[in-house]
Amino acid sequence: MGELKFDDLRWLYLLWVVLLVAAAGLYGIWQRRRALHLFAAPALLGRLTQPVGWPRALLRLVLVVLCLTTLVAASIGPRWGEREQTVIRRGIDVLVLLDVSRSMLARDIAPNRLERAKISLRDDLLPVLGGDRIGLITFAGVPSLACPLTHDYGFFRLALDDVGVHSSPQGGTLIGDAIRKAKEAFHSSLDTHKVVLLITDGEDHDSYPLEAAQSLWNDLKVPIVAVALGDEREGARIPLRTERGEEYLKYRDEVVWSRADFDTLRRIAAVSDLNAFVPVGTKNFDLGEIYRQIIVPAIEYQERAETERVPLPARQHIFAVIALGLLLADSLLRDGPRRADTLYIAPARAKEAA
Repeated sequence: MGELKFDDLRWLYLLWVVLLVAAAGLYGIWQRRRALHLFAAPALLGRLTQPVGWPRALLRLVLVVLCLTTLVAASIGPRWGEREQTVIRRGIDVLVLLDVSRSMLARDIAPNRLERAKISLRDDLLPVLGGDRIGLITFAGVPSLACPLTHDYGFFRLALDDVGVHSSPQGGTLIGDAIRKAKEAFHSSLDTHKVVLLITDGEDHDSYPLEAAQSLWNDLKVPIVAVALGDEREGARIPLRTERGEEYLKYRDEVVWSRADFDTLRRIAAVSDLNAFVPVGTKNFDLGEIYRQIIVPAIEYQERAETERVPLPARQHIFAVIALGLLLADSLLRDGPRRADTLYIAPARAKEAA
């Protein structure tokens, strides 16, 4: 069967809902029996209603609870087993530096700068990587390694989904510190072709990013591809959620307008021989095309085929089928019609019949 893994264990909190359903079901069974016994004497109750017993009611409740439990099991994405597949590796390591400062919440790109970058990383970049490794460093006032260099794109997606302005414990934008963090991550990597993909609006707060980029190039020969997001001219306001609803970030009672700093990012990219600066601005962009057209052609690599064992997809469908079967079984146990030999005649009709 292999090692059992799960996509998202947070769905296990739904088991509390299943527990509440079970408790409510038991209470309902008890209340029904109690109400019937208060309505009529036991001798007459059998002639007024069909026999009501604990076994069938409890069995139906157990089926409903098991159905909900299997649906929760399907939600957490259980996976087991592996299969062999052949992948073509180019030996390229891509380390993404993603700005998560509050300025990335500006909506001059829909839905905002940060979410648009995450969408392009997940939907555009990952499908074209092939067997190349990818890692993720988030930064604002403090850089953090959200995902080390890995071939497991599923793990990268999970790490990317959790990224937000909360990913950095300190505000600000320190691009230089993020580049120095990338240099530390590359020191422990294999002998591969390395590249940094910097995604930011370029608003740096005196972290000496040019010096950090120069050190990265001089020591490890790692180029930086700078992707600049945001409006360079007018800028955009930064929305914030407050107790009074959505408001805009203010400084000294004036609304802050975040403008992209293309000049700094242009100089960071020019440090290396690659000199790859992508001024996205407020236009749509595709990180997969940037990778294919800028990064891959500039690297002298040799493709090699490797066989590796990869985990099978999540098995939600198995648990969904079990839940459907339990639901059908419950429908077959529903109360049927009253017995044919049981007949109740109203008192007025009884006199006429006599």
